[in-house]
Amino acid sequence: MTETAPDAAVGAADAAEARTLVLIRHARAAAAPTDIERPLSDAGAAQARALAAVLATRVGSADLLIVSPAERARQTSQPIAERLSPGRALVEEDVYFGGGRAVLELVRQAGPGARTVIVVGHEPTTSELAAYLDGGVSDLGRRVSYGMSTANAAVLRVGSPWNALTGGTAEVIDLLTPAH
Repeated sequence: MTETAPDAAVGAADAAEARTLVLIRHARAAAAPTDIERPLSDAGAAQARALAAVLATRVGSADLLIVSPAERARQTSQPIAERLSPGRALVEEDVYFGGGRAVLELVRQAGPGARTVIVVGHEPTTSELAAYLDGGVSDLGRRVSYGMSTANAAVLRVGSPWNALTGGTAEVIDLLTPAH
């Protein structure tokens, strides 16, 4: 299922300059001896594949994929990488250990050539960062502030260069919740 904000249509001139940030909560995980080792459950693997299919339709490709080192996040990112063929893929400890500010700093380093950046991480960081960047502007931004389920993605239209990204400079335009 995809929920799109009513005013999410972007003109052709705006689309050429538009940046897209996709913040994803990893798919459903199974048990393991430590949190970072938790792999995807069978249902989680199906969620990850479904999300990758929806993302391929919604965003097409990615310039940068930033992933938590947690096993469940890395496994969630695999079908996304296969379908969206990111120019660069990074596993960054700050996505797991650092919280929203650390993830924001990673995104700010994307570089001016990047048009679409995808982050595969965890709750509550994913929803808190989406809500902060949206600044309460959109209905979907307010909705995502309550948290995101596994294998959900907040798609944000970014209205600034990556290095200037801060609160209120983006808008949540889609909340992707694939059937799973």
